[in-house]
Amino acid sequence: MDIAALLKDASIKSTDKRERIANAMRGGEISVKQIAACEFDEKQTGVILEAMEAISRVTPDIADVEWLHYAEAYISSSSNSLKREASRVVGNIAHLFPENLGSAIEMLMGNTNDVGTVVRWGSAYALGRIVCIPQYANSDLFAALTDLAERETENGVKNQYLGGLKKAQKLRK
Repeated sequence: MDIAALLKDASIKSTDKRERIANAMRGGEISVKQIAACEFDEKQTGVILEAMEAISRVTPDIADVEWLHYAEAYISSSSNSLKREASRVVGNIAHLFPENLGSAIEMLMGNTNDVGTVVRWGSAYALGRIVCIPQYANSDLFAALTDLAERETENGVKNQYLGGLKKAQKLRK
């Protein structure tokens, strides 16, 4: 699959592009490593991240550590939609790579005070899933997310924290 040609084709809707990319990734026609070797604009990268999120939400085990690295690169993007999608990918696959989450956690925590609700929601989504991993349920992350949940005024964001904290509480020693 020529992903660059697909993404540049204005006659194909974004949703169709996302589905084609997702199918190619599921089928092994294209890897995240191959995608990372190319340069795409913001909109094209958004389509890729949306495809990765759709796949990882349903079948996270398809991901390798390259998925995590690719998504991490966009957690601190200037684009709110890229931050959100990258955070969702990280949240979906975090349990597969618990030893590799240090920089992702740091960047996600940096986005917890963003003015954009979608950015805070994406970060809360990922952090709420990370805190459910046993080694993080028993770490300082639990207390940090408890504090964030108490301060968050947007219910959708707050509920992402609370859901993760509730599950993590069962794992705490």
